[in-house]
Amino acid sequence: MNWRYYENRSPKEVEDGIEAQSKRGDIGEQWWSRRFVDVVESYSKSNRITRGKRYARKGQVVDLAVENGVVSATVQGSRPDPYKVTIRGDALDEETWQRIERAMADRAVFAAQLLTEEMPPDIEEVFEACDVSLFPESYRDMATNCTCPDSANPCKHIAAVFYILAEQFDEDPFLIVRWRGRSRETLLDRLQELRGVDDESDAQDASVGTGDDRPIGECLDEFWTAGEEVTKVRIRSGTAGVADAALQRLDEPPAGLTGGYERVAEYYTEMTE
Repeated sequence: MNWRYYENRSPKEVEDGIEAQSKRGDIGEQWWSRRFVDVVESYSKSNRITRGKRYARKGQVVDLAVENGVVSATVQGSRPDPYKVTIRGDALDEETWQRIERAMADRAVFAAQLLTEEMPPDIEEVFEACDVSLFPESYRDMATNCTCPDSANPCKHIAAVFYILAEQFDEDPFLIVRWRGRSRETLLDRLQELRGVDDESDAQDASVGTGDDRPIGECLDEFWTAGEEVTKVRIRSGTAGVADAALQRLDEPPAGLTGGYERVAEYYTEMTE
């Protein structure tokens, strides 16, 4: 049967497919996922991109996995068996990653943001300084393939995977570096090593401020006692200055004069006029 017969039919429904969270407008919330989607959308304006977005929102992507240099997925179309999709991007070699990690370690804010699952907004500058790019600069920088009979590239199945992948990047930005050849654990371990953070210093930091760790029920008799440490506390007494220096040069106001500072000031004003 001609494949166009299936092309014009609605896709088979998928149970527990990966459904895009965005139901209208653009897909991809963070700057890094939008940058990735822009590469795809700028390459092709065909209706396959639009149909791929509908596939993503309908949940036609059955599964998706990100490994070093390759994204693998299956997408259910109108035929009985789902299609297999692969998106390949060059994984960076070990020497290049070491140069990138040294450049990241020189800027402490990068390590801090990555540890909080946040992609630093200027992280691309580090890659560019090492003569590589974090994202594909064009669609041609990726090798995409789908087992469907459509000769167009991207077909709607590949486009659907791109949109789901963009949302996966939103949820876990470390998938981007994973695709480029570095796992989250390896990257963070290397940054900590290069920043001089080791187990011994961590242990010392963790010990700061520790004290009596007994349950409160076991030390109620001692809870309100000062203990030996009170001898180290110094209390220095002093007198508070008068807010208005002019009042310091005048006599004490008459006994019984009340009304606060404004009333006292009014009294002295009347006396000096």
